[in-house]
Amino acid sequence: MNEVPPLPRCDVADAQLVTRLDSAVNAPGDAFTFTLVEHVVARGPVPEIPAGTKGFGVVAFADHAHGQGAPGKLVVEPRYLLLPDGTHYPVMADPQLGENFAQGATRNVPGALELVPGIGLAVTGYNALHRGKEVVLDKGMPFRVVLGDELAAAACFVPPPDAPNVR
Repeated sequence: MNEVPPLPRCDVADAQLVTRLDSAVNAPGDAFTFTLVEHVVARGPVPEIPAGTKGFGVVAFADHAHGQGAPGKLVVEPRYLLLPDGTHYPVMADPQLGENFAQGATRNVPGALELVPGIGLAVTGYNALHRGKEVVLDKGMPFRVVLGDELAAAACFVPPPDAPNVR
């Protein structure tokens, strides 16, 4: 019986946002920038990438906060790093962390309070009329990127967030 060899780990690196993103103002297609926090040593298909390398991405989905406590939402997609020689090196958000999706708070009063005589009507009215909170991803927010495009080709796996990045 032929055993399938285990997939190698995808290379991941720490990055941080340079552009502030806000569900109140950003729209799908808006560009953002980030920088690589750590130096990446060349290994296999991954080239040497200096710390501070600039990266670019796009807002894939944005939704403003709405009434009835619906929070603002953002989905961001880091796309590539601009290497010192001008090459665009592909990256993507680390799917293990879900960092490419962010959502604000509902600020709803807990639904159980709607059953309390005397205040239930007020709670129901508040929950129906107020707006949720927008989501803001501030400059300097840390996140991880998966280096290269091997994950999209199912040629590697992303380790859990608490696993050390062994290269």
